[in-house]
Amino acid sequence: MDERLPRRLAAILYADVAGYSLHTGNDEDATHRSLSEHLDLISRLVEAHRGQVMHYAGDAVLAMFDAVVDAVSCAAEIQDQLKTRNLDVPDQRKLQFRIGINLGDVIEDRGDIYGDGVNIAARLEALSEPGRVCISESVKTAVGKKLPLKYVFIGEQWVKNIADPIRAYSVFAQDDNVITDPKASISATRPRIGKPSITIKPFENIGHDPEQDYFAVGLTWDIYAALMKIPGMFLVEGGSSAHDPGKMTVQELGECFGVRYVLQGGVRRSGDRVRVNSELVETVTGQKVWGDRYDGDLHDLFAIQDEITEEIVTCMDIKLLGGEQARFKRKEIKNDKARDNMYRADLLMYSSNRQDVQEAEALYEEVIKLEPDSSLSYAMTAMAYWLEVYGWPDATPPQALERALKLSHDALEMGDTSGYPHLILAHTHLQRREFDQALTESNLATVIRPSCNGAYSLKAGILIYLGRASEAIDLARYAVRLKPVNPSMYPAILASAYYGSHHYEEAINAAKETIEIDDQSIDPYLVLAASCSELGYSDEARNASESVLKLNPDFKLKDFAETQPYKNQEDLDRLLGQLRRAGFK
Repeated sequence: MDERLPRRLAAILYADVAGYSLHTGNDEDATHRSLSEHLDLISRLVEAHRGQVMHYAGDAVLAMFDAVVDAVSCAAEIQDQLKTRNLDVPDQRKLQFRIGINLGDVIEDRGDIYGDGVNIAARLEALSEPGRVCISESVKTAVGKKLPLKYVFIGEQWVKNIADPIRAYSVFAQDDNVITDPKASISATRPRIGKPSITIKPFENIGHDPEQDYFAVGLTWDIYAALMKIPGMFLVEGGSSAHDPGKMTVQELGECFGVRYVLQGGVRRSGDRVRVNSELVETVTGQKVWGDRYDGDLHDLFAIQDEITEEIVTCMDIKLLGGEQARFKRKEIKNDKARDNMYRADLLMYSSNRQDVQEAEALYEEVIKLEPDSSLSYAMTAMAYWLEVYGWPDATPPQALERALKLSHDALEMGDTSGYPHLILAHTHLQRREFDQALTESNLATVIRPSCNGAYSLKAGILIYLGRASEAIDLARYAVRLKPVNPSMYPAILASAYYGSHHYEEAINAAKETIEIDDQSIDPYLVLAASCSELGYSDEARNASESVLKLNPDFKLKDFAETQPYKNQEDLDRLLGQLRRAGFK
């Protein structure tokens, strides 16, 4: 048996220049001189914070620290000093570093360090925005409140050969405009996040043919779906009667949704020909970062979408992790009728009208017949059936769920990259009290769909039922942040996460804000009643219970308990006891 190599626990700092190749292409000599000066500064600061530079690799530097506090403090000072140095430097000549920090095991050999601890630090660096620091949860926990910094959760990241996703946080100074107080309102989670961020302004139908409106919507959604699966990007979904992105300026979108970039454009379809105009705009300055026009046949549409996605990633300087480049190349739906049916179904699938959802099912079924070898058609059809089951559980026949599950497994066998089957299976496993399988599927969903509010919200709900509500809070807040103009289900799950982790005041605040969004949903009233009951706010608890009974006069605790898939009976008993004290029977 081979002897295991000795390891040690260390804080690892990995720094790299954003867009270095572009800088060298502009002026190689000046860039290298500037890089040398920056690396000298980093080296001095690492030594001043009791760290050790292990090696340089081109424009990257790897350092190791015995104390996590020293590593984070050093990274913050590096970025602060580099920012000061860049004040009078033209934008095209500024060298900005990304920094990632992880706490983990390393192998020391020949004056260098290796292992998963180093790999994770490098992955975190790639997830950071230029000029920022990105840390793992282990680093955040170790630092605690020892430094005058703020930490904002930016999602879970899958790292090769690591069993579980890594929770990543962006580091901000105390005076930066970000909200980290758990008592802050839901709407206070919108300031810009330390990660390349974007929203999509719905593409216009520039042909002005109302019959083609669905086509512009479908193209917008396809690009959104492609971007959603890119790690290192913060993709915010917008849209409601009060906040219609199509009617807002770029600057208004940046302010409302807290994003740095907006993708906008238009589409004209004439028969089998299609023209797409698109541009990426910086929200603060209004400056166009990139723009292009594409003309082609209808069957070229996926290639156009992929090219737009490639351009966005390049302009936002996002580093693709673990072979993500290949993910742009989705299995094409070559049949024009199939694509047309899919776009029409996409527009109907998320309707609050059951007949619309059933019509979407029929259209997707036609797509399967026309494109039987496309995993995407199976995944989308499965999602439509699941949404019917989820939205109308008492009215939908069991065959709909069976069809959703069958199509989900078919899609996975065909190499699905949409992530929809994992969402469906995660929810189904949870309802069947198959907790390990539910968590595994939800992990896969967040990995494939790193900017999907539904995936993070579902995983948060699963953790709540598993008795791990404190772990669910960051995920639930992230889901809300991904869709600031949100349906009530996302803040409702945040309220439940606060309740499950015994943060009752925060649960009350989140429940009340959820009710302001939708006062016809029972769940937030239940959280409000239980939390108020726990804190002795008897009148408020009774008022909340009366609201539930007005919405559903037949509400009974026994029936409610049967729908709650808690893993630990004591968690359910605690909730039921508090609801009884609030006046429920």
